[in-house]
Amino acid sequence: RRMSDFNPFRRRIKRELSITFMSGPLDGKKLAFEQPPVGEEHVITIGRREGCDIHISFDNQISRVHARLGCISVPTPEDSFSISPYVLTFWLEDGGSRNGTFIEKDEDPIEGRVGIRPETLFRIGRTWLRLDIPIAYGE
Repeated sequence: RRMSDFNPFRRRIKRELSITFMSGPLDGKKLAFEQPPVGEEHVITIGRREGCDIHISFDNQISRVHARLGCISVPTPEDSFSISPYVLTFWLEDGGSRNGTFIEKDEDPIEGRVGIRPETLFRIGRTWLRLDIPIAYGE
């Protein structure tokens, strides 16, 4: 970059989405992931298998690949009143687990892909997790 392009007031924005453990030995621990580029999707795997993005080895009620959480960055139309060039949408799906994936206080496990919103609690095995409100901040 040329020095003439330097603007001391312009900060690079880092966009993250996070999941917080709400029970168990990792209660309160927050895991951060990058938001997908506009028009793309990021899928987070959750399970006992070591290669999962969220690896939970302490809960024997969790399957190897128990669930998937997806984040899609959808461009907003130019004529919209939104201040952001994109909006994030989220979904959760069970990965064919033995014990099911549950949202909030629902007694029945989810079936197929279910849309969820930030601040939603969900349970896999005996472990509660929360999808946090996505943040963007200066680096």
